[in-house]
Amino acid sequence: MTLKNLVFAALALAGSFAACKEKPADKSVKTGSGAVQVLSLPLSSIKGSWVGYFKPDQDETVVDKKTGNSYTAKPNKITLFIAKLADGNVSGYSVCAGNERPFSGSYEEADGMIKASLQEPGDNKYDGVFELAISSSDRMISGKWTPFNKALGTRHYILERRNFKYDTTHGRYLNSSTRLLTTEDVENMYKDELRYMRNEMYARHGYSFKLREMREQFDSENWYMPISTDVRKKLSAIEVKNEKLIKNFEKYAEESYDDYGR
Repeated sequence: MTLKNLVFAALALAGSFAACKEKPADKSVKTGSGAVQVLSLPLSSIKGSWVGYFKPDQDETVVDKKTGNSYTAKPNKITLFIAKLADGNVSGYSVCAGNERPFSGSYEEADGMIKASLQEPGDNKYDGVFELAISSSDRMISGKWTPFNKALGTRHYILERRNFKYDTTHGRYLNSSTRLLTTEDVENMYKDELRYMRNEMYARHGYSFKLREMREQFDSENWYMPISTDVRKKLSAIEVKNEKLIKNFEKYAEESYDDYGR
């Protein structure tokens, strides 16, 4: 290689290093709806994820499909992702009850409080408007959500700033995410236990359940945080194999119920 070529190569290499140094780390990822999920920001940041319960202003009654009995519905967990907050404009999205909905709006800041009005698109029957206040001192969001569909009830909420973390130390059946299960591990389990074990793997990844039965089981867990409506690609190789095994035994438990003597 000639001296001239060596000089050009050195300059090009220096330029590439400079470009890498100047380029900020990517802190966001596109979601299925086109919204932006903010990842692992300092808890002191207003931008990021906020989680809590989405409580109806009036009790809602639901009917258990298995027993036919009615009961008061439990409030759903909701996660608000604030992706952008600048120059009086705010945008992000919410994840709740198997729905992921973008929102945008405006905000005002005064005396340590940020007050915002955030509107969802309106092309979904569960869309509405979030009216909320963010306290800069205790890092809490409180407010009300009003649906566009007047047949639905309003919701209120108090949310805390929290980053999602996948953690295999949470749950009842930790082995389903940490090692390959064997036939001996699952062959004597009830169908409902198997179903819970399988869905617990999804819950650890932050899956937002559409089915009320599953949703109510995991919403009550402190460690659970709904962040996505599709986490299939998040499952580890171990979890993918364990899911197949568990599904097979769920089917077997249903077909051979009497053989188990239950």
